[in-house]
Amino acid sequence: MLKLVYLAKRKPGFAFDDFVRRWRMHGARGMEGSFWRHALAYVQAEPLRPTPVAGTSEAFDAIAIFAVRDDAFAAMTPDDIAGAKTMAQDELETFSAPIPTTALWVDEERLLDGEFGGIAAYLFFADEVSARAAAALALASGALHRIVVNRRRDAGPFGPQADTLPYGAIVELAASSVDALTSALGAGNAGLVAAADVAVITREVVFWDRRAT
Repeated sequence: MLKLVYLAKRKPGFAFDDFVRRWRMHGARGMEGSFWRHALAYVQAEPLRPTPVAGTSEAFDAIAIFAVRDDAFAAMTPDDIAGAKTMAQDELETFSAPIPTTALWVDEERLLDGEFGGIAAYLFFADEVSARAAAALALASGALHRIVVNRRRDAGPFGPQADTLPYGAIVELAASSVDALTSALGAGNAGLVAAADVAVITREVVFWDRRAT
């Protein structure tokens, strides 16, 4: 499985709610394209406004996960290439910058293998060691239903130049409620949030999940 995570800002001029509606349309447009036959998962993690956890960031407007089969880019058809151009243009009408400039290809390790959906914290770390330490603390809390460590994959389908976010690892922490997530993050919301370079609290909207098939 090839997995992309992006951390984006809305195009200037959009109010946040208007941007979210536009982002939903962007996702739906992608699902209409021929390349979608390779898709395994697509999740839009919408940052909560205002953030319910002290110390977490409100500087970003969109986090998404897009996963495809390992061979997805091996034989692009003319329709796939045309669709990619359409999506690139749509990105310019949705986000402040093209998605390839705000993304990481990652290898995931599921420490707690739960479904997408619910409330989730995305913690971005400069290095994998710090990310693993944080994930271990979160696992010990017993308050979460999904814990994933995503390691930077510079050997991804487009090489290291495609990894444009300045992070070495991303941790996904998902819970059924804000209260459960807050409990997992530590007393006073300080422990795991303070350890991360960037932490964002989101509501996950699942467009597609066929990873088990």
